[in-house]
Amino acid sequence: MLFPEALLNSPMFGIGLTIIVYVFCELLVNRLELNIIPPFVLACPIIMGIIYFQAPHITYEQYASGASFINFLLGPATVALALPLYRNRKTLKANFFIIVSGVLVATTVGITAIFICGTLFGASQQVLLSLVPKSVTTPIAMDISNVIGGIPSLTAACVIFTGMFGSTFNHKLLELLGFKNDIAIGLAIGASSHGLGTSACVNKSAVQLAIGGVAIGLTGIATSILAPLLLPLLTKLF
Repeated sequence: MLFPEALLNSPMFGIGLTIIVYVFCELLVNRLELNIIPPFVLACPIIMGIIYFQAPHITYEQYASGASFINFLLGPATVALALPLYRNRKTLKANFFIIVSGVLVATTVGITAIFICGTLFGASQQVLLSLVPKSVTTPIAMDISNVIGGIPSLTAACVIFTGMFGSTFNHKLLELLGFKNDIAIGLAIGASSHGLGTSACVNKSAVQLAIGGVAIGLTGIATSILAPLLLPLLTKLF
């Protein structure tokens, strides 16, 4: 067994393992100049691998007893987005219509695209419904999934994957497509890959971060309203 029993049964195990693995991945990314890959994208599979290969000596419950505290910090971290929102409130007010209309279009396209793709690849109805809220922040996505008949745990996994993919590739794809406007970039990232994707805007632009933060909340609201309305129509058409 890699870890002593006393440590495994302490909340410090989950916290310590998460921090150590994350710092290691950050050093690895900097050392190898893998700037396209955020450290947490590497840290997640490493932690899962440690738990898997050390089972049954290490259980997920033992890890979660401490790591849940880090998960709790997502709340304050989300609230902290209010600071860039306040600092860029004039920009937000000036572009209010663009932001709202952009979120509505992004949500409609996102729901329609994932429904069509899932149908073409032969996904079952329940799996299909679980994929619909993939671009919404996890708590809201799980509630939407439960309401429309999906599997909340599967939805959570899809949300995390979407965020990791977005955090890694969003800026590169938008740059490749020629997008340079911070409002458009922040809106696209916030509406497609929620908080994880938007976190990549921290080192890019305060405006991107502010717009992305607004888009996260509006996309959650829009998806919860549009998903039940669009799904019956999409089911009839496809």
